Amino acid sequence: MRFAMPLVASCAAAVMVSTLGVTIPAAASGAPTVTPDIEERDLTSVDEDGLEAPGARSASPATAQTTNQSTTNLPNLLRSPDALTALGTAPIGTFEKGSSVLRPLSLAETPDQDAEAEPGASDSAPGESESAPAPDEAESTESAAPDMSGGVKEKTEDGINIAAISDVLDVPDSRSSVVGVTFANSESVTIEVRTKSASGWSDWYHLEEDNPGDGTPGTEPFVVSSATDVQIRVLGDEAPEDTRLMVIDPKHSAADAKAVEDNAPVAPPSTGGAEPVGAQPAAAGTQPLAVQPTGASATAGSGFVPGSASVENSSVKKVAKPAIASRKSWGANESLRKGSPDYASKVKAAVVHHTAGSNSYSAGDVPGILRGIYSYHTKGRGWSDIGYNVLADKFGRLWEGRAGGLDRAVIGAHVAGYNTGTFGISVMGTYEKSAPPQETIDAVNHAIAWKLSANGVSVKDRATVGGRTINAVVGHRDLGSTSCPGAAFYSKMGQMRDAIGKMQSSGAVESGKTEAPKPEPKPKTAIESFYEGKEDLLGKPVTKEWDHAGGKVVTYEKGYITWSKKTGPQLIRGAIGSLYKNEAMRNKLGLATAAEKGGLKGGGAFQKFQNGSVHWSKATGAQATWGTLQKYWGSKGYENGHLGYPKSAPTCTDDRCEQLFEGARLVWANGYGVTEFSPHGNIEGSARDLNVPQAGSADEESAEPGSGPAGPGEGSAGPEADTEDGTDEDSAPAGPGEGSAAEETEAPAEETPRETEQPEETEAPAEETEQPEETEAPAEETQEPEETEAPAEETQQPEEPKKDEPKPEESKQEEPKKEEPKSPAQLEQEKRDAVLATARKHLGVPYRWGGSSPRSGWDCSGYVQYVYAQNGIKLPRTTSAQRNAGKVIKASEAKPGDLVWIPGHIGIISETKGQMYDAGSSRTNTSKRSYSWMLSRGAVFIRVVD
Repeated sequence: MRFAMPLVASCAAAVMVSTLGVTIPAAASGAPTVTPDIEERDLTSVDEDGLEAPGARSASPATAQTTNQSTTNLPNLLRSPDALTALGTAPIGTFEKGSSVLRPLSLAETPDQDAEAEPGASDSAPGESESAPAPDEAESTESAAPDMSGGVKEKTEDGINIAAISDVLDVPDSRSSVVGVTFANSESVTIEVRTKSASGWSDWYHLEEDNPGDGTPGTEPFVVSSATDVQIRVLGDEAPEDTRLMVIDPKHSAADAKAVEDNAPVAPPSTGGAEPVGAQPAAAGTQPLAVQPTGASATAGSGFVPGSASVENSSVKKVAKPAIASRKSWGANESLRKGSPDYASKVKAAVVHHTAGSNSYSAGDVPGILRGIYSYHTKGRGWSDIGYNVLADKFGRLWEGRAGGLDRAVIGAHVAGYNTGTFGISVMGTYEKSAPPQETIDAVNHAIAWKLSANGVSVKDRATVGGRTINAVVGHRDLGSTSCPGAAFYSKMGQMRDAIGKMQSSGAVESGKTEAPKPEPKPKTAIESFYEGKEDLLGKPVTKEWDHAGGKVVTYEKGYITWSKKTGPQLIRGAIGSLYKNEAMRNKLGLATAAEKGGLKGGGAFQKFQNGSVHWSKATGAQATWGTLQKYWGSKGYENGHLGYPKSAPTCTDDRCEQLFEGARLVWANGYGVTEFSPHGNIEGSARDLNVPQAGSADEESAEPGSGPAGPGEGSAGPEADTEDGTDEDSAPAGPGEGSAAEETEAPAEETPRETEQPEETEAPAEETEQPEETEAPAEETQEPEETEAPAEETQQPEEPKKDEPKPEESKQEEPKKEEPKSPAQLEQEKRDAVLATARKHLGVPYRWGGSSPRSGWDCSGYVQYVYAQNGIKLPRTTSAQRNAGKVIKASEAKPGDLVWIPGHIGIISETKGQMYDAGSSRTNTSKRSYSWMLSRGAVFIRVVD
């Protein structure tokens, strides 16, 4: 028996018309285009991490309709109609004769069906009645193919085989994105998608298949809004050949807000209260199927001329064209378009669609969604252009789709077999359970009334398109096996024909009602005023003003402008601007408080910020400083002192901070203050230095003591600077050659060996035995305060000379200076430090799904495996196996170097509280970031370092 799931034509598009294969260059003027990020992945097998994600094996509405929830858990599709009847379960759908595709029953056959049924349960046109196939037909279909494959683990909870499933994929939660699936050939499978938001995972949603006459087969594009993750699966025996999923981030453009502002929602034209001409259409939801047979019976008494649009109705008045935003306004990249548009002789009918996906998009998301659909149609499906002629959003705005001229009969790609001579208009969203808002329906009605009236076609007419006779206004489901434009939207078709008829019978009053008056221009903000005259310096804005550190920021192509009431507008660009791109660094520094200043040593420059400063030199690049380490650097003369310029950003934990400078490496430790070490990581006196300089980024949540920085030129090395440092700086040991012996007694333990080897105020014991004057006057020396602090050997000088004889032997025994054996705790800490050093070393390595090498990129488990392998710890390849390779510990017990895991993701706990190192995503790459989002998903902490 063959397990066949429904695979139906979708609303998104159907046929790509033939083109000349010539690429049209981008327009020379208009709104700037934005290049969407397109991520493609194979979807031909089961991803182990993806299968372990919560709800990955959940039953979907589609499978729930086609399975029998009995003790045997056998899918209904594997039962004959007789068997279903015996079980007392009526088949929900029927197989068409000679087909393995399940056709859903019509609304007319299921009058008692709940109006809130999931998509797919009532997708046929009203009045379309199908009867169940005869038992022999169904059984012959079942016996033609093998049984289902796959283990129990690779099945849904209701027993449907999972042929392929993706990992959980990140999507931007601040804007909408578009996903879709393409494949080499059509198979009897079902492709489903789900999204995750703050409220958890959605149900699985059936992605309908497009039925293209050309291009690459695939699903409809699916719009994702207000979500952080997305996952796609394929149900059936096996995934189609070369199945690939596409995740498209259309990005935001500074021009998007302007496009929305300029494109006012369409106001319905005045109808003058006239009644529509001719017979009224059937009530909504009860009209007959729009497709009629051709021939004399179809045309008798109707005035219809076969092969053309209906006889032009003299009562049809010209309807004013509604406001429709151009392709340039939403940032269409014309270089994606191929060939020249094709045209029909005239438009004979209009076809109503919906897209698919979320209805929670914002007005500002709309231009990006259009770019995403356009990219999927051209780059994923290989079509010459976007499929629809016009698209409408839920706010009542209309947007130009396929290029070629809105006033002309452009042939689109929106319904298989019926593209020539039809006008395809699609509403963005999914409308199975609820219809679009009334303002959107009004905009669609106006666009159709205008387009049909311009071609002399009445909404009551019929036309021959694709060899069949259809109504002048139809839904996509009337022309193909699809749920489009959604059951709730389709139920409004009768009312829509009424409204269009009223517009055509009276004509639209061109009195300005079609466009809302444009609002008065808003006064310019401080940032906008500051930007004037700096267009060449900064380039075009790429974001709107966004909140940051108590002020506002705008990102430009070549830098930033920051503003607050206290700081005023400030410009950040060049190397310092490049450093400011790092989100963690931006959060740490805050807003700029002054303009960049040059003239420093060696041609360097610096700029002050709310919480620190950034210094630049040709040798070191741009590096940030802040807090106690910056104060200490200032006390030594900044870049003019022996420390020189900073070579790295501060790297901090709760109890320790370090930063590399040209002349030394500064380390602040809680209770020890600031200490200078060799910039090369070598410390004299046999002390072991574990603080080797690391290539990393600035800490996002450093907890070093001290207030804001003393900017260059403000905190000199004089007494004022020393006073600012407070007790922490006063108690801190100075670097070699600096400070008093009293200060050195408070140095960290690692400095102790160097100090005992090289005492500054005492002489070696061997030399003392050769000095007769010291042994002759013991009384005087014992009374001097300086000698009370001498080593123990000196206090015994007054005794008999025979007691001094062992001293040389003692000094000889001390010469080898053997290191004490390290405790297990010290060894463990060294291993953890080494793991973190390796993790930091590879920050910025590109994210690549399935990768495990810093050269080619890696995913989360590949990164973890590599880091630990470099430190002698072998871990398995997948996140789930890595989770099982260690010991589960409490969150309160977790240390830097341990692992934090959720199904489908894993990271290395960093030295900063609440943060981890992980492979990130294609947008962030390998980075250090918070793992708070994992805690909300039930994170588990794992220990693999003993």
